[in-house]
Amino acid sequence: MAIFTLGLYFVRAKTNSNKFSTKSSQQPIKLNLEAKQIVDSLQKLGYFKYTEADNIDNLKKEIISGLEEYYYLSTIYEDNKPYNSKDFRHYHLDGEDLFELGGFIDELKEMTLTFDKMNIKLVVNENLEEWDEKNNWLNHRITINNKQYIVFRNFRGYGWGEAAQRFADILNDQFQILGTDERIYLANGGNDGRAVFLTEDQFKLLDPYLKNDNDRPLRIEDWCKVMQIERQNIN
Repeated sequence: MAIFTLGLYFVRAKTNSNKFSTKSSQQPIKLNLEAKQIVDSLQKLGYFKYTEADNIDNLKKEIISGLEEYYYLSTIYEDNKPYNSKDFRHYHLDGEDLFELGGFIDELKEMTLTFDKMNIKLVVNENLEEWDEKNNWLNHRITINNKQYIVFRNFRGYGWGEAAQRFADILNDQFQILGTDERIYLANGGNDGRAVFLTEDQFKLLDPYLKNDNDRPLRIEDWCKVMQIERQNIN
């Protein structure tokens, strides 16, 4: 089970920007492989291993439909948590929420079910967020499994996209340390941001068919280019 031990918080300013909000411009496409073949290959690569057995058939149909009609990796969502998918791979990742006080902790809690299915533990030893009103800067550091990460250091401005990049890079670093082959890929941004858990092989299979850079899962460095985010080292 993923475990969270929360550290000390300091109040910081609330932001209100839609800088990274994007709209989809999906169009029908013709696949080189049949969508069903892609889904069959995803199954062989373990894509559905976190999905409850009674949801797999409906999920496959949804993915096939999304691939056949659009440039899109689709999913089905929980009724009581509309932003969390039944495959436990897709999560809503609102950049504004991440940037605000306690955003990282809230999102980690949302993803706990997936971490449990991955059989990994993420212990938050400390989470320190400090807003200096006089100098108008933010410091945020978080320690997970006894490793400290710098999210923001004397940061000024709206950090929605930066928060998403730091969050994803921190989790991917922990995944590497813990020996799982899963990674987080980012899609879209701002209030419409998403995080998608994929292995490298799953990503390489899907990537040629997901043409819309705003909507498809991207490696963090590519996502930063699309969203015009300067990628910062988290260590």
